[in-house]
Amino acid sequence: MTPNTLKLLRDTAIFEQLSDVQLHRIEQRLITLQFEPGDLVFREGAPGRYICFVIAGELEVLKDTGEGENVPIATLGAGHSVGEMSIIDGLTCSATVICRRPARVLALTREDFDLLVDEEPRLGTEIFRGISRLLSMSLRRTSADLAAARAR
Repeated sequence: MTPNTLKLLRDTAIFEQLSDVQLHRIEQRLITLQFEPGDLVFREGAPGRYICFVIAGELEVLKDTGEGENVPIATLGAGHSVGEMSIIDGLTCSATVICRRPARVLALTREDFDLLVDEEPRLGTEIFRGISRLLSMSLRRTSADLAAARAR
């Protein structure tokens, strides 16, 4: 593992608690993807095939209002991840993600994620904990935003 890749993985919230040995096991299964502005990363309602860890650039998360309008709900830069929910629950993508600035991501496919969890249960547990922490923080922010919106 290159020192740069190690730092990139360590700067990703899901992996911040993992050892160098564990990060190396994950790195062996990652693929690098490049996106240009306007490229579609995920489409809401499509099968979730991988989780992405942003290492450079900017992605925008859009949510369909149900009336055909896509509303921006988040901007993701280096250190952020996207695609965790569909990797965990096996459901379709809950939002659309578009590249806004040239981006490079490390991706872990659903198949490789499942193999990693099956082959190394302890590492799988640590990854699930990292994803759970991340989703919990996101839900807390969303709850606070909803409460503030309703108070207006």
